[in-house]
Amino acid sequence: MIKHTQNTLPVPEPVAQAHSQELTQRLLAAAHDAPIPFASYMQRCLYEPGLGYYMAGSQKFGPDGDFVTSPELSPLFGACLAEQCKEVLAITGGGVMELGAGSARLALSLIQQLADDDWTHYWIVEPSADLQDRQHQLLKEGLSEGQFAKVDWLQALPEQFTGVVLANEVMDALPVDRFVRTESGFDVEIIQATPNSSSGAENPLEVTTAALASLPEDTVERLNAELHHIEADLTSRWPVGYRSEVSQLLSPWIQSLAGCLHHGAILLIDYGYPRREYYSEERREGTLRCFYRHRAHDDVTFWPGLQDITAHVDFTAVIEAGDQAGLELLGYTTQAAFLFGCGLQELASKQSAVWNSGDTSTTAHRIQHQQCINRLTLPGEMGERFQVMALGRGLDMSLKGFTLLDLSRRL
Repeated sequence: MIKHTQNTLPVPEPVAQAHSQELTQRLLAAAHDAPIPFASYMQRCLYEPGLGYYMAGSQKFGPDGDFVTSPELSPLFGACLAEQCKEVLAITGGGVMELGAGSARLALSLIQQLADDDWTHYWIVEPSADLQDRQHQLLKEGLSEGQFAKVDWLQALPEQFTGVVLANEVMDALPVDRFVRTESGFDVEIIQATPNSSSGAENPLEVTTAALASLPEDTVERLNAELHHIEADLTSRWPVGYRSEVSQLLSPWIQSLAGCLHHGAILLIDYGYPRREYYSEERREGTLRCFYRHRAHDDVTFWPGLQDITAHVDFTAVIEAGDQAGLELLGYTTQAAFLFGCGLQELASKQSAVWNSGDTSTTAHRIQHQQCINRLTLPGEMGERFQVMALGRGLDMSLKGFTLLDLSRRL
């Protein structure tokens, strides 16, 4: 991770600073009563109503935001996912439900690739009113009237769903607990007010560690059990000083998806690793990172509410949760293998043919197009850093996205 301090990162605009300061004051009030567990801090920084990173009105996605997602790079990403959706929907019927649709670029390109009779509806589960407004505007402008009529927004999961559930870069934003292995057990990271916070310190919040037992009793019991379960699965203890993270919300989140899925598949796309790779010596400082203006850094107290805070996904934990919820593993592979399995080369060739038949194609345009495909698929870019997992219910079929490379044995 690139190390930054508050003095080396870009300074936010005054309006954004005021926004962050309001959230900071709420966090300070909580921290003065008792230190804030890291997961609670991350939850509030990202999802505090009206102030959290994903709940407020700043630009987050694309060149003018803080990071670029796969759908922002090329519409071919959504077109490939559409090919996988078609295969499932031909068996299940129903529609597509996207969780946390971000800028809605994925929804736009996916819907444009679907034929009218491939799907019944496209639901977007989006708790942020600001993002809903932006998604609505983009889709209304980019889709036909008939296509847009099939799109609807939900605040929460429906009681029952048939079709395909999509979650692209959602799991990495689930709050995590940070832990440190000690001789006798575990310490955890907490957020507290700095000693001089009441005198207007530039950075009034700080990260420190405390004994796991200092957290609320129910949290201690759950977290301690989860950490010992992971260590047992790894067959060896972490060395003293090993620092990483674990999401206690991942399993309940998967179980909630399983609870509403009547018939269909859940496609999960995110950066992460199988457990043995996630908790390897190579990552002895964990995977947590922050994104601000396309800079990755490790200062979680930098302007709360104005930056993204993420952690990689333990895909072994995902399949454990899915298995407990009665879901079947339909496939696990790299993003590159998934996209090629869904016909990326053929779709790219068709796009090139369209350009060749018109006057809009330029050398610069072609180069940019190929560069985007490279970023999506090359091992050093998103091709292997991002993983794709499919969980399902009531499906006895092989999915095309997982035919080229099966990594299930690594789980």
